[in-house]
Amino acid sequence: MYERVENIQQQQAFESMWEHICKKNKWMNDPYDPQGIRYNLLLLQDKIFPFFHKKKIIGTIEFLRYNPESPYCTVEGPGKYCFSELKGIKQYQDRVWEIDKLCLSEKFQHKGYFTDFFHVFEDHILNYRPKFYIGLMEKKFFQMMQMKFGLAIESKAEMKGPGTSLMAVIFDVEKLMNDTKKVETLKKLAKI
Repeated sequence: MYERVENIQQQQAFESMWEHICKKNKWMNDPYDPQGIRYNLLLLQDKIFPFFHKKKIIGTIEFLRYNPESPYCTVEGPGKYCFSELKGIKQYQDRVWEIDKLCLSEKFQHKGYFTDFFHVFEDHILNYRPKFYIGLMEKKFFQMMQMKFGLAIESKAEMKGPGTSLMAVIFDVEKLMNDTKKVETLKKLAKI
């Protein structure tokens, strides 16, 4: 289950989850793009009477329209990868989205909840028709995503930093969505 962040309470919940993860991992918290599309991943606490229970947020994700000139761009700039030089990115720049602020609460990691993000991606894909997603993600997280999404996601470069390695990643959305067997498998794996 998920919700698109559309009001102040949902935004505050998003910020609380994301900023807690940033503090815990000693990550820099990039500013929130006013045009960003944000989602909270929710835990369905009672499948029979879900409206009686408070929503429990277990993860976050933000999608930003890719613009290397934007002050909110998180993937391009000094010490980062030059996605803007890739032929496919140049060709489809109006259909490229950055993935940012993607996290899953530590309590729910390694328990199969990551696959629930598929429904969030599916919602964003159906509403905005991206060609590519791009982002910087931790190496272990990239490897796990590659296991789930297959050849549709690939690394362009590895950037070593203090305490972590970040992978510059490009996700070919159309390649994934055209793989109907993979999409059906992901839908079945998602808990919601």
